[in-house]
Amino acid sequence: MPVGLVLEGGGTRGAYTSGVLDVFSKNQIIFPVVYGISAGACNALSYISGQVGRNFHIFYDYIQDDRYMSVASLRRTGNLFGFDFIFGELSRKLLPFDYKAFFESPVQLKAGTTDLYTGKPLFFGKEEMDERFLPVRASSAMPFVSEIVFYQGHALLDGGCSTSIPLQCSLEDGNSYNVVVLTRDASYRKGGRPEFPRAALRAKYGEYPLFIDAMLRRPQMYNREVELCNQQEKEGKAILIRPSRPIPVGRYEKDPDRLKQAYQMGMADAEEKLPQIRNMLTRV
Repeated sequence: MPVGLVLEGGGTRGAYTSGVLDVFSKNQIIFPVVYGISAGACNALSYISGQVGRNFHIFYDYIQDDRYMSVASLRRTGNLFGFDFIFGELSRKLLPFDYKAFFESPVQLKAGTTDLYTGKPLFFGKEEMDERFLPVRASSAMPFVSEIVFYQGHALLDGGCSTSIPLQCSLEDGNSYNVVVLTRDASYRKGGRPEFPRAALRAKYGEYPLFIDAMLRRPQMYNREVELCNQQEKEGKAILIRPSRPIPVGRYEKDPDRLKQAYQMGMADAEEKLPQIRNMLTRV
């Protein structure tokens, strides 16, 4: 029975996830399928291509580069994160991405986006990727600080708008057992108020009413997904790797040393779970 790997997003908190994935790669922990949201989908690329350390160097070496993330990028391109740079010069020259290894790997990717027309999650596999990785860009395109990505007839934004932790999707695909990497500690829950007020959502996304509804329900959605993770863990069907203490970075962290701390915390927390993960992979 396959075991799914589920990766939460969280912007630059994804440095934690990159530490977890490097431990997996170094220990030959390979999953048949990876479900990634936002930064989780980005991290999944180098995990699948087998490039240990690449995600860390993206965060650590380029976080202060305005081409990677800046208000200047937002003003110039409509995107806080410089997707053209990240999936262009960075991936082709500065920290080359191994496209061949990625597409030839047996590990499947499910990159989660939000369809603005339906307000529901929409996942894209490797077979639907082009070399620009538009579905992964869409998965990371946070509302209000990113341009809408139009792809295959869909209007897309950040997958976290409709599913932050895509464990339910993995279960529905038949993965009865899962390893879930979270970027918040066990105590974290969202408050009851939406991140953006209805008026702001209507002004920006008025032609997508179902997307607005999804955004207004996001706190409750997130908390339900955390409870599903906890319940699956209690039943022995999920192993949760989450920050052992509150993670020292925010969604838009610019301090490379803090990102390094998050990365190292991810490595340490993953190392602690390795015996359980090996047991699960062997048992099922």
